[in-house]
Amino acid sequence: MHESAMIGELDLEIVNALQINPRAEWSRIADALGLSAPTVARRWSALSEQGQAWITPAPGPRYLNAGWSAFIHLSSAPGDSQALIERVCAEPAFGTVSLVTGSHDLFVDCFASSHEELMDIVTGSFPELPGVTHREVVFVTKLYRQASEWRSGTLEPARARLVSAVPPAEQPGYSPDHLDAALLVELAKDGRASWAELGASCGVSPQTARRRVERFLATGYITLRCDASTAAQQGLREVTLVLNVPAQYVDDVGRYFAGLGNCRLSAQVLGAQNLVVTLWVRDYLEAQAYERELAQRAPGSLVISRQAVVRTYKRLGHLLDASGRSTSVVPLPLWTAH
Repeated sequence: MHESAMIGELDLEIVNALQINPRAEWSRIADALGLSAPTVARRWSALSEQGQAWITPAPGPRYLNAGWSAFIHLSSAPGDSQALIERVCAEPAFGTVSLVTGSHDLFVDCFASSHEELMDIVTGSFPELPGVTHREVVFVTKLYRQASEWRSGTLEPARARLVSAVPPAEQPGYSPDHLDAALLVELAKDGRASWAELGASCGVSPQTARRRVERFLATGYITLRCDASTAAQQGLREVTLVLNVPAQYVDDVGRYFAGLGNCRLSAQVLGAQNLVVTLWVRDYLEAQAYERELAQRAPGSLVISRQAVVRTYKRLGHLLDASGRSTSVVPLPLWTAH
């Protein structure tokens, strides 16, 4: 059996539990799964070391209140494609880099902590990129759903409820500082690092590290998410629909897609298109059913493009091998102190 396929049902359940509650105590996950805490910790450690699963900071539901995001479509001359992919993956602000079908070669998401910073990245990075023949940048203006909210559904609902965290009371907004940025870098390396480890890395007490992390999670600027390799996706394929929806319908359609269990992303954008939706499907024909639903809900909608992901080279800062396993991380500048 190919190594990438070596992920069992128990491991899938642990991954699902950590999608629901990424920093849940091992004892809590163990109780839900009917195992011992050391067994769960050992299995997770093995998954993590093999790059089969990892936990990383991700934009939260209110990220756009504190940071900026854009989607970038790039095309390149065929001989330059590998060099372009390597350069784009090395740029910290480019969080996810996927090779896609359709009129463009690469679909990239970009993050910055200010509008000026995003503009600098957009204008400053591209002249340095090899072989770019076409580029298109659209700014994200509203998020209806993000990948951190996606769940594999491996756990039966009763067990899933046992590991669910009580959402923290929403905190008022604030301006992140150097310590917040430093903690995010450490969490990018290991999203389950202990408070003591995080504090030691950033030169503060465990209590301060915990208070700061819990604060930025409570504001909704940042969340933590559990990602996994291709082996854990159980045959799901990633498809993105780039849509232009009449203005009076765009919120309703954005929320409709966000409510689907297999929706990874639903975002309103500023460009020739105004809605970008990413779905995980078992069969590409499923996309047609969503397009029929779209035509009924929002007459006059146009599908600008349909993209199937051929390979993801980088996912939210994690560089991936051909089996989708994390090999290293380029911490994402979700925000930097000003």
